[in-house]
Amino acid sequence: MLRVERLDGRRHDRRRFDCGVFALNEYLQLRAAQHQRDGVAATHVLVDDEEPSRILGYYTLAAAQLRLADLSPQDQRRLPRHPVPAARLARLAVDRQERGHGLGEALLQDAVQRCLALRTQLGVRVLVVDAKDEGAARFYRAFGFRSTGPESMTLYLPLGAG
Repeated sequence: MLRVERLDGRRHDRRRFDCGVFALNEYLQLRAAQHQRDGVAATHVLVDDEEPSRILGYYTLAAAQLRLADLSPQDQRRLPRHPVPAARLARLAVDRQERGHGLGEALLQDAVQRCLALRTQLGVRVLVVDAKDEGAARFYRAFGFRSTGPESMTLYLPLGAG
């Protein structure tokens, strides 16, 4: 059975993870646990109960804000003229051996659900992501993310009102 859990550097084998992108591999292997300990970001890993130390994919969330002007006029309604409280999807990656099984979508869905749950305790209006390239931007747009500008690779997902 697949499940998402908080990264535990003692239990999860970060060295075996390879998504094919050096920066994403390096972050998980060298910085994710430290950032978690320091309260900078939280990394969640997708594992299978049959091999719980193997990381199939991961995502990292951090606190953020977005300029009100970066939201569409429709999304600006009823908001104060201040930066918009946000969660940042700082990283999302799937091991290359696991591609094509919908794990990226499952990780994104888990991240969105986690942010929606957070809204009951902390103001979080949007989930922000900086897409690395047009392919990543297309992936996020397919799930309702909106661009902050015509040429921008920063996208946001409204997390609902009230």
